[in-house]
Amino acid sequence: MPDQEGCYLAEPSGPGRGGVLVVHDWYGLLPHVRTLCDELAAAGLVATAPDLYDGRTASDPEQAEALMDAMDSAKTGAKLDAAIADLRERTGGGPMGGLGFSMGGFRVLLQATTGAFDAAAVYYAALDAEQAASIHCPVLLHLAERDEFDPPEVFDQFVAGLRAAGTPVEARTWPGTEHSFANADVALHAPTQAAEAWSITVRFLRDHLGSP
Repeated sequence: MPDQEGCYLAEPSGPGRGGVLVVHDWYGLLPHVRTLCDELAAAGLVATAPDLYDGRTASDPEQAEALMDAMDSAKTGAKLDAAIADLRERTGGGPMGGLGFSMGGFRVLLQATTGAFDAAAVYYAALDAEQAASIHCPVLLHLAERDEFDPPEVFDQFVAGLRAAGTPVEARTWPGTEHSFANADVALHAPTQAAEAWSITVRFLRDHLGSP
């Protein structure tokens, strides 16, 4: 479905039980994000991807960093809250999931600390161990083998914090990958690993959110 009110929306052809908030990385709402939403809808889930950059996208890390730095945090939070509220309405109050990549993954995890989700799938993003204690929904974490932004101990401490809080967490590190490996619109895309990770993500979200 075309973008509406600053979001891309994809709905199942039949009734969808669960909803998924999809939050893009620092490159913006590129075509692959819409594709992922469509694939979630094909799996029986209602998916919406807010455009946090108001139509702007980046093609290289420098541009992406500039767009991310220019974001208004309060406005971004309001957009995400509105998108979640819309999903809840569309699913009749059904279970809610979050899916985020890098910057978007960080935002999804922040929302998870408020109890917004019944499940969260996140690619190469983490909070600190103290924040992890406030996340109580199941978490799926996909990590790159080489991540220029965060050392492995950042993710180790986050996972340890989740487990200490009794939160179910599955963390996978994908060999031969770098940060952004799941972004099909950038040079660091690793198609084989991204496809396998995506299959696991869809299954995780279906298992926890349900679909007809």
